[in-house]
Amino acid sequence: MKKSFLSIETSLNRIFLVLHIKDNLISNSKILENSVEVEINQMFDEILEEGKACFFDLDYIMVSLGPGSYTGTRVGLAAAKAIAVSINKPIFGYTNFSAIYNQGIIDSLIKSNSNTGIIIKASKYDAYYQLIKNNSFSNHQVLSINDLNSVSLMCEKTLGNYYKVDEIKNYCFCLPKKESILKIFLKYLENKYNYENKNLEPLYIKGHYAEK
Repeated sequence: MKKSFLSIETSLNRIFLVLHIKDNLISNSKILENSVEVEINQMFDEILEEGKACFFDLDYIMVSLGPGSYTGTRVGLAAAKAIAVSINKPIFGYTNFSAIYNQGIIDSLIKSNSNTGIIIKASKYDAYYQLIKNNSFSNHQVLSINDLNSVSLMCEKTLGNYYKVDEIKNYCFCLPKKESILKIFLKYLENKYNYENKNLEPLYIKGHYAEK
């Protein structure tokens, strides 16, 4: 595969960059201690230096649209758009739901045809939730932690970015890695015309932030 890309994810309480260049797949991740704006430019320099590349060598820009940290997502999206415009290259977005789901399959935590729930931290007391059945993604929603183990949401396995959730049975901590992002990119190349002219907006539940 000759196509190169830079993926930016800043919505899961970290900065996670993935660079595919000259058939090398490189990642750089850092838990946020300062603001995203302070950390991300230095990390761009670091990953490009490791890949012996510059922005103009890229064919595509990828960006996580969330859900997760709303502010983090917006900063990452702004950075991705700025890079794409400056080098005049295509940009497309993906969800953390799909990235975590793909990683679960890669790590053999789940099977591709299993019923899997994905939870992503929204606050201390609630989470974003999406159910995947036979590779079909249901509508996402915001649920309280206590509701995540309800009978209506029972599935074979639940994956997510909470380190420990005692209320949820068959739960595994899972964060996207570079292999998951590459899988999303390859799927995009197969169906890229379906992505054209789609709005790049942060993924969140309307009303959720207004209530906080």
